[in-house]
Amino acid sequence: MRHTMCACLLLAAASLFARQGGPQGSPPPYATPPTFPDQRPDTGPQQMPPDTRAPAQRPLSSGEVQDQIQKQLDTDPALDGTAVKATVDDKAVVLSGTVETEKQHALALRIAESYAGERGIKDKITVRGTT
Repeated sequence: MRHTMCACLLLAAASLFARQGGPQGSPPPYATPPTFPDQRPDTGPQQMPPDTRAPAQRPLSSGEVQDQIQKQLDTDPALDGTAVKATVDDKAVVLSGTVETEKQHALALRIAESYAGERGIKDKITVRGTT
């Protein structure tokens, strides 16, 4: 009986010591670095200040837009072997010429739209695959 009582007392002391976790107020022997920013009150998304040294963007001239569109039309591998020409003025981009497939036709239109800005697109492209 005496051995059982000593064993219970020893078990209770070990359990109590384990709950306390060692000396109070001492930091752990190592610390995990934080993985998230400091927990600050939500102040909304942080934005960078505007770049005051950047030059103001100017709209591209009709000639510059025409050069960019024509360069893309001439260098895109999917349009190899086609004859598509772009003509640009202040109000419209006119695409003319001939392509083999509807897929090439759609690509030429997407290229023109990507550089046209506020200009409208006039489609005068002929697709050979359709009659």
